[in-house]
Amino acid sequence: MGRSNNNNNNNYTKTTGAKIHSRYGTEKGVFITAWNKGNKVKVFRSEKQQEIAPTTSKNGIQWCSVTVVLSRRFERDVVVNAMLNINNHSVHIDSWNMIIKPTASNGGYFGQKVKKGVNS
Repeated sequence: MGRSNNNNNNNYTKTTGAKIHSRYGTEKGVFITAWNKGNKVKVFRSEKQQEIAPTTSKNGIQWCSVTVVLSRRFERDVVVNAMLNINNHSVHIDSWNMIIKPTASNGGYFGQKVKKGVNS
């Protein structure tokens, strides 16, 4: 997932990606970018969000709220709130059923949430 084969000597073209520019807890604050199929996304914490301390879930994962801005060429930007897993910097955008994983081994992932072991 995240790559497509263009049939030229097994070369692959990456179709999604994500990058951490600034991590949670740094002076600059969280800043993550991601892209897929013509969509560009920026993730950051607003000043208001930075005033709110992270929360810890029942299983011990720390979460904080972030702002996500989706940009498409020739369309208006879409702004939504999402949750950032502070441990691995994955961004969960529940309203779109999407996830951004900048630490994925293939150079980052931005796409649909897929539950392992579930056939759709």
